[in-house]
Parts: sequence; structure tokens; C-alpha cells
Amino acid sequence: MIKNEHQLMVTKSWIEKFHQAITSLYQNEEEKQKDLEGWQGLIDSYYAQINNLQSEITEYEYLKNHNPENSLVLSTPNLGIDEIGEVLIKVRIAKKLTEKDLAEVTQLSEEQIKEYEQDDYHYANFETVIEVADALGIKLQHCVVVSEMNEFLDNHLMEVGQPENMDDEIDAAFNLIDCYR
Repeated sequence: MIKNEHQLMVTKSWIEKFHQAITSLYQNEEEKQKDLEGWQGLIDSYYAQINNLQSEITEYEYLKNHNPENSLVLSTPNLGIDEIGEVLIKVRIAKKLTEKDLAEVTQLSEEQIKEYEQDDYHYANFETVIEVADALGIKLQHCVVVSEMNEFLDNHLMEVGQPENMDDEIDAAFNLIDCYR
């Protein structure tokens, strides 16, 4: 995700470098003849990188050109908890707020905002995320929450639900009952 003008310029320079690399590959007929599949795979991968970078530029320019007086609707199907920080940054950009502006409407410093944004708010506590979301006027509408079982949770629940030695568990339960007699 592109977060500022500097990153935009770096992204554009990478696109130019990929174009130059593609041109160089097309001019290297010997390499093409030696390994046609590898040559084509490399070109395809460069074009894929260009497409990804161009998508990031398009998104950033859309956010930068958004009229902050209009509502911003970000459709994010399957939004993961780890993606909330990106949403906060996108909304800040679309509202034409700097990190300093955001700091002035929260209880955070400009430095804190910059640090949080650098890591997409991954290290911000929940209270901070809510504070920033409130300051930006973010509201969730038509929200569907889905909690899926993953391997870690499944294994953890299995461990918690099945004691290693059932006899020890039974003895502990009887001892507890004896304490209350």
C-alpha cells in the first residue's frame, strides 16, 4: 500500500525499472533461445509486478483525489483484523489529513501516528485503533462477523478439552468436593 508521495515516487521508479528490464530481455535473443520457458516466465513475472504496482498507484491516486466532503465507502470483503490499520490509513489519506492533523484530533502525537502507520497499526492497542477510527469518522455498516476454526485454535481446544491423564482429573475433582464437605 502506498501511504505518501515519497512511496508513490519510489513505486513509479520501480515500474520504470521493470520496463527497462523487460526491454533488456527482449533485446537478448541468445538468452531467449537458451531457455525460452525461463525467459518467458521472467517477463511474465515482471509484468505481474508492474500490474501490482500500478494497482497500488491507482488506489493511492483514488484516495488522494477523493473529495473529503463526500462519504468514502471502502468495500473490503473478508476484511481481516490485521487489515484494519490499512483502512485507517486509507481514510486519513482520503480525508486529506496529515499525520499531524490526525494527532491534533486524537490524544496521540504526530510521532506516534507515524510509527503506527509505518507498521499498519499492528502494534497499536485496541483502544488506540478505536480512537483513531472515531477521529476519522469510520463506521462499519452491514457488518458480518465470521469466526472460523483455524489449525492453531483447533489444536489448542483439543489440548484444553482433553486432559492427558483422566485419572488425575477425576482425583482432583474429588479432592475439590472433599474440601467443601
